[in-house]
Amino acid sequence: MSAINLLQELLTASEKAANIARVCRQNQRLFSLLVQEKEKDESNSRFDHDFKTLADCLIQEMIKHDIGKRFPELRDNIRGEENAKFTNSAGDSVIVTVADDPAPTVEALEKVLNGDKDAVAALVDEVYRDVQLDMESLELPTDSIPLDNDWSELGIWIDPIDGTAEYIKAEEKLTKYPNIASAGLKCCTVLIGVYETNQGTPILGVINQPFAEKLSDQDDVGGEYRSKIFWGMSVGDLKFNNIAPHETEARIAILSPSEQSKYKDFIRNQLKYDVIYSSGAGYKILKIATGEAELFLLSKGTTYKWDTCAPQAILRSMNGDLFNLQDTLINKSVKKISYQDRKVIRNLGGLIAYQNIDKLREFLKL
Repeated sequence: MSAINLLQELLTASEKAANIARVCRQNQRLFSLLVQEKEKDESNSRFDHDFKTLADCLIQEMIKHDIGKRFPELRDNIRGEENAKFTNSAGDSVIVTVADDPAPTVEALEKVLNGDKDAVAALVDEVYRDVQLDMESLELPTDSIPLDNDWSELGIWIDPIDGTAEYIKAEEKLTKYPNIASAGLKCCTVLIGVYETNQGTPILGVINQPFAEKLSDQDDVGGEYRSKIFWGMSVGDLKFNNIAPHETEARIAILSPSEQSKYKDFIRNQLKYDVIYSSGAGYKILKIATGEAELFLLSKGTTYKWDTCAPQAILRSMNGDLFNLQDTLINKSVKKISYQDRKVIRNLGGLIAYQNIDKLREFLKL
């Protein structure tokens, strides 16, 4: 069994997800129908109001269907952030599903969208579209790479749209570094990560930025966009990714705007980093992988396994990793984020990410 076949399916699913995200966001009439507030047991404690969109639910169910159809042994081990229940404006709850037969999907979407057949047709077309990616441009290895695990020993975490608040608000803000956004659609990512269940180690990760490149001059979010797709693979001693080395003269730490002041001050004054703030856990960790920032730190346990599995796999493909911050600080030894315990879905000890482990060791000395 080849890791390349699985990676190709993840990449294709991520681009189909990006298409759905764009279709939902670009049609303002459609988009206004799609947003609802999460229930209390679903929401992130970091936000006063936490929303999900129909795009989230639909993308997650599409990915589960497409990957599960191609690899049936994985079907029961594919998990995501959202539950599939969505409530329409009339208060009717609907379970959004994707199956081989599009009829149940059409029926569910018509209920959610109050019978708007044009909107339903636009979404269903994207869900069942045959997406063709130029795999050569994504720099996949040409040789077959066998996996040591049976398919049943692999798990998948999906975050259908990481940065949902940015997806909804779409208030574009840049930092003083042109390649790093502070807020807005650029911070939104589709995250698909594969891990081995026995050890809890991420081995494959795909990050798709649906709104990475704007193709038109329109000021609003109705213009056309193109994706950027990043992937990483770490299987045994074999490590591959499509990320070109990037060197920056500045020492940049990328943090959440809500980070505790004691950490901000220490990083800025003691470690001499230029501290910048950005949104989306997946986006911030991606910037560590690309080398555009050196340190990502989050002191609170406000991220989940679906936020971190894909970017951690990419970091591991570059000899970096993602660690439990509090355990690292207390024990002065690195404890990597693990996915072994299915019942633990939150990264309770916070996070610290480096692409360069030597830089992490310097941090520990201080």
